[in-house]
Amino acid sequence: RARTAVVVDVRVEESSPPIRNMGCLCMLRPASALLLLLPATSLRVGGLPKLFQRTASPVTAREAALVSLLSDAFSAREPPNEAAAVAAVRDLSSACVPFDAARFGDGLWITVYTCGAETPRWQRLAQSRASRLLPSPNVAGQRYSFSDNGGRVLNYAELVGAALHITAGGAFEAVDAAQRCPKDFSVQIDGGTVCVGGLTLALPISGPGYLRVLYTSPAIRILTSLTRSPDRWEDAGLVAVQLPAERVAPDWVAPCV
Repeated sequence: RARTAVVVDVRVEESSPPIRNMGCLCMLRPASALLLLLPATSLRVGGLPKLFQRTASPVTAREAALVSLLSDAFSAREPPNEAAAVAAVRDLSSACVPFDAARFGDGLWITVYTCGAETPRWQRLAQSRASRLLPSPNVAGQRYSFSDNGGRVLNYAELVGAALHITAGGAFEAVDAAQRCPKDFSVQIDGGTVCVGGLTLALPISGPGYLRVLYTSPAIRILTSLTRSPDRWEDAGLVAVQLPAERVAPDWVAPCV
């Protein structure tokens, strides 16, 4: 096949992502032009513009697949494909993505999958046989809030929808200055509640914990507990995958917690 040398004047900034897997020979000219040796036919079928289209990174594609897998399983009230979920969680957890507190997400994030330890007590209660009689799945998850006065965490789990739910809250703070995952936090739970209808009763729950953020993005986060939680609500080594409430339960209305 005939090959045609085409000089394309493209400014290349230092911050521009490298060009890879183009299937052609690429060479930067000193004058910042790009010399492409392309099949002559590629110019006639619009091949040139396609060279500069970004493709999803393996991490992004893996994230999207896991979000789809887990959100579908949550809506169907069925467990996801275990092998696929574990493999995706493992791959994302090893990606060492940047940690940005501003992107860690306020609002409730729902736990849609757990692995690595015995099913936690709050999950067993939320996913009991009786819960299948409810019109929608019980919601269980966490809300992390950052402020100048330190961070606050709220653990939330429904037993009979929002009409009967439990909470446990406390403070958390980073234990180091790491800017990438895994990012570690110490946690101190200082109280809880059980809410029945409009009645709220205090739960005598308190104690330390240790949280590690394995992966985080605006769409999904993966957390693990390095210690057993107060009153053994969950064991050390538990891995929890969470999605924003608006993704998996768009009609859910937060109670006053």
